[in-house]
Amino acid sequence: MTPSPRDNDKIDTTGDTNDILDGSATNDDGESSSIASSDEALLEMLGLTSLNEISTNHDVDENEQAESLRENHTVEPSREVRSRLPLLSQDYLSTVKFLLYEQYQEKSMCVFPHQYSIPTDHMRKLTEELIWGGPTVHADRSYETIQVYKNGTIEQRRTLTRLENFVDTHPGWKDLCCGYLRQLLSAALGTEMVLFKEKLNLKPPGGSGFAPHLDSPSLRVAMGEHGPQTFCTVMVAIDDANSKNGCLRICKGKWNEANACTVIQPEQDGNPDAGGRAGAIPSEVADQLDFDDVTCKGGTIIAFNGWAPHRSGANVSPFPRRAVFLTYNPKCEGDFHQKYYQRMEKLRNEWREKAGLSNQQKRLDDENLEQNALSTIPKI
Repeated sequence: MTPSPRDNDKIDTTGDTNDILDGSATNDDGESSSIASSDEALLEMLGLTSLNEISTNHDVDENEQAESLRENHTVEPSREVRSRLPLLSQDYLSTVKFLLYEQYQEKSMCVFPHQYSIPTDHMRKLTEELIWGGPTVHADRSYETIQVYKNGTIEQRRTLTRLENFVDTHPGWKDLCCGYLRQLLSAALGTEMVLFKEKLNLKPPGGSGFAPHLDSPSLRVAMGEHGPQTFCTVMVAIDDANSKNGCLRICKGKWNEANACTVIQPEQDGNPDAGGRAGAIPSEVADQLDFDDVTCKGGTIIAFNGWAPHRSGANVSPFPRRAVFLTYNPKCEGDFHQKYYQRMEKLRNEWREKAGLSNQQKRLDDENLEQNALSTIPKI
């Protein structure tokens, strides 16, 4: 049986088995050194520290460049999806529960053994197809202003940092999130789960961290008492995650609604993506919590419940730290995936109307609001 990580230690899920597969090596100081993505291999070959340095048009925001590039450089979604995922027999699923159920109940999180991991090349291919998939692949996009060091000066650039609401328009992501991962999670938790929402964090070099928070209070806002009340989030690492590139950090414990840490009450009629969002943990409370770094190889699967305090640091490495976060709820509490995004769109439009914002400027407003919200998160 896989031993549970010790409290107050790094949750190191990296192992020797994956080192050869991922091209990892160990330096003279015993630290892991790996080319964690095709981007890193390209950067190493070109002698660059960031792919942002390739851009030469400084008068156009990066999001405008990306829109132009997507029109002329699309990657068609792959139809060969199941062949890249491990086969899940009934014996395989039974072993998942045996290995992880107790760990999840006692620690409010669990790390799936490496044999259940998703091939990193498959995860990166799905990510590239989502970003460059063209008009047939829908996703809600968010941007952040990133500071980039170039030619001895620091420049600010708008950079794509997050994508949401994409599973229903991409067969590969649909198969992964509603097939393989849903089956694994259902087996580990001992109850059938369904997808509630999805979010792909790209976290480029210089990308912000996220302040300490709980998921459940925020996730309940959209549907209220008429929606699901129990949530579990699955993170799949796309690149290797470590403390330098802003890995996930979790405070382990037997967390639930009756035993949850204090959170800040959201602003009445506030922006649902900023001050009106529930779940933020006050700094004086967060300072008393022990957060463990969840370091892992690309393709690793991690699950944690909606009451587990978590946060992440800024990416101070020269490479992106990409990860997808998928929130599930028990099927017995209803399937609200489409209704969640419809409801959130309604809440955002209502807030814009109250704030006197024009719906014609919806996209620009969304990006500016996201940028302002992220800029308030401390670089931890």
